[in-house]
Amino acid sequence: MANRKIGVTSTSFAMPFDEMLPLAKRMGIKGVQLWCAHGEHDAKMLSKDDRLQLLDKIHSHGMVVTALCAEVGGFTNPDTVEANLETAKAVVDMAVDMDVYVISGHIGVISDNPNDPGRLCMNQAMIDFGDYCEQRGKVYASETGPESIELMREFIDALPNKGIKLNYDPANLIMKGINPVKGVLVGRELIVHTHVKDGVRYMDGSAEEVPVGTGQVPFGEWFAVLDAVGYDGFFTIEREVGANRVADIKGAIEVIRSQ
Repeated sequence: MANRKIGVTSTSFAMPFDEMLPLAKRMGIKGVQLWCAHGEHDAKMLSKDDRLQLLDKIHSHGMVVTALCAEVGGFTNPDTVEANLETAKAVVDMAVDMDVYVISGHIGVISDNPNDPGRLCMNQAMIDFGDYCEQRGKVYASETGPESIELMREFIDALPNKGIKLNYDPANLIMKGINPVKGVLVGRELIVHTHVKDGVRYMDGSAEEVPVGTGQVPFGEWFAVLDAVGYDGFFTIEREVGANRVADIKGAIEVIRSQ
């Protein structure tokens, strides 16, 4: 049985936070990723005292914060990029107060054309935001999925800072027809956080998220290659759909522990 650090996103249970915390503890989960762009733990609404009280509550259940989520919808649109950066930076400030290293989210779809206006907008935003993270001792982990790991790595490596890393979600890749095992060898040291999620891509190109262990993610190979590149962070379960979330999370825990 593998001794992997198991986390869960705070939204996966689809229940109030104060109900999911004791349940997660009973299930043996050791970390929680908080959703902080809006909602119950909106970084712009919580004072420093609120943040520290939240952290104490998590610690009282024997858990830590694996990462904060700053899902703002990407950084490719000039009309929204400044507002999105403001929200994301507020989450970084919250990470400083709570002593959390990783903030994750989607940066948007990276065009393979370096001169694409959306990519140019994203590039400037990640220069600004990456510097902001780096100056505060944090990293923003861009979530995998819309494009190949090769393209994402090319984009990140070209940035003049080290503040942008990777949050590796194998299901997002599967649902785009991308090999999630091979991609680990490309991302390697950039991978600072993972989501344990499963998915299926059908012959017609459609796709859906399914409970972990019932889809097309080859978890045995995926865990093995992450071990091979030296990944030692959390495996954070993310369940975004489904009518029986608790059962699905229990199943995901068994998959993680059995590999």
